[in-house]
Amino acid sequence: MRDSHRILDFALVLAGFAIATALYMTFIKGGLTLSETLVGSGVSALAFYAAIELRQNSPSTTESEWVRVIEQFCLGTGVNLLLHAILTYVLEIRRTPFLVVGGGFFAALLLAAGREWLYGTDDERERVLLLGFDSVGLSLIGPLGRSVIGIVGVPEVLPPAGVPVLGEIDDFGEIVARLRPDRIVVDMADWETRLPASSLLGCLRAGTKVEESPLVYESLFSRVCCRRLEPVELLISAALRGDARTMAIQAVYTNLIGLLCLIAFSPVLLLAALAIACFGGPGPIFESVECAGFQYIPFRLLRFRTTSIAGDERRTRAGRLISRFGLVNLPQLINIVRGDMALVGPRPVRRHFAHHLTAVMPFYAHRFSVKPGIVGWAQVHEPREPSYLPEECRDIEYDLFYIKEGSLWMDIEILVDAIVGPGRLRPLSGD
Repeated sequence: MRDSHRILDFALVLAGFAIATALYMTFIKGGLTLSETLVGSGVSALAFYAAIELRQNSPSTTESEWVRVIEQFCLGTGVNLLLHAILTYVLEIRRTPFLVVGGGFFAALLLAAGREWLYGTDDERERVLLLGFDSVGLSLIGPLGRSVIGIVGVPEVLPPAGVPVLGEIDDFGEIVARLRPDRIVVDMADWETRLPASSLLGCLRAGTKVEESPLVYESLFSRVCCRRLEPVELLISAALRGDARTMAIQAVYTNLIGLLCLIAFSPVLLLAALAIACFGGPGPIFESVECAGFQYIPFRLLRFRTTSIAGDERRTRAGRLISRFGLVNLPQLINIVRGDMALVGPRPVRRHFAHHLTAVMPFYAHRFSVKPGIVGWAQVHEPREPSYLPEECRDIEYDLFYIKEGSLWMDIEILVDAIVGPGRLRPLSGD
C-alpha cells in the first residue's frame, strides 16, 4: 500500500472515532471527562488502525470494499474491546464501549467509502510500464486505462492506439530510469531468458512494484488467467485443487443451511409438486439429470418438471407458473442434504458434457476438485448461459479462481450477490 494511502486510512479512522466522540459528548455524556474521552478515542483509533493495517499486509482477498467493511469492523472492534478490558483491569483507565463500537463502525464505513471513491481516482494516475505485450496484456489495457505509459519489447499482438512502444528489451534500464514507473507488469512468458533478473530486482529495491500479468489479470477480473496456465501448474499446484480444510468447514454449514432451507421450503415444495401433479399433465414430478460431481462422481440432479412428456417439449401450465416464480431448481436442496452438492460452487454440468470439455481443455478437470453448487462465482459474474467456447473458458476462469481463493467470506459474498445482485440460477451446461 502506498504511504499516501496509509495516511488517508489513518485520517479516515480518526474521522470515524471523532464522529463517535462528538455523538458521545453531545447525546450520551456517560460520566467521562473531556480528557478521558479524547485519550480513549485516540487509543481506540490507533488500535483499530493497527489491526486493519496488519490485515492489509496479509495476502490479498477477494471481497469488495463494502463486504470487507464487516471484516474490518469485527477485527478492529475485537482488538479494541480486548484492549479496553486490559486497560480497565490493569491500569484502571476508564473507557466507554460506545466509543469502541461506535468509533469502529464509523471508521469502517469511512474506510470503505474512501477506498472506493478516493483511491480509484488516485490509481488512475499510477504509471504502469508493460514489459512485453501479448493477448493477456491486451485484456489489461482497458481496466488499466491511462495508467499505461508504454510497452518495452516487441509486442506479440498489435497494441491499441495511444499505447506507445518505447524501445527494445535491451533499453529496459534506460527507459525505467527515464520514466520512473510506479508499477512494471511483466507480460511475456519467457522473460527470464531475455532480461536479467537483477534488472527487475533493482526496480523492486527502488520501490517499484513488479508483477506478472496473470496476477494482475486475477486482481482486476477476479478470475484465473487460463491462457498462462502451465502444465506443471496443473500437475503440482495445490491452490487449483481446492483446500481440504475449507471444504470441511463448508460441508458443515452447507449441510446445516441446506437442511434448514429444505424444512423451511417444504410447504412450497409440496405445493409445487401438487401443481405439477394436477396441472402438469402425465409424467413424473421431478426431472433427474446425470451430472458430474466431486471428482467426477456421478449424481442425479433434481429439478421440477416444467414441460410436457408428449414429445413437443412445451411448457405446461404448472411449469410456466413454477418458472415464473423461480422454483424450478428448488429440489436441489435435496441434493445438498444428500451431499451431492454444496450451497456455493461451480454450477452442475452434465456428465458427458464434462468429459467433452475436459478433453478440449485439460485444466477443466480442476473444476471437479470441489462439489458443484446451486450458485457460484462464475454465475454471479456471468449471469447468462455460455453460448460458445470462449465464454465457457471465461466461466472456468471464474470457477478456478473460486477454487483457489474459496473461503467463508467469499461464500457469503456470492450468496449476497445471488440474492440482491443481477445473478440468477442458470440452466445446466449442454442444455
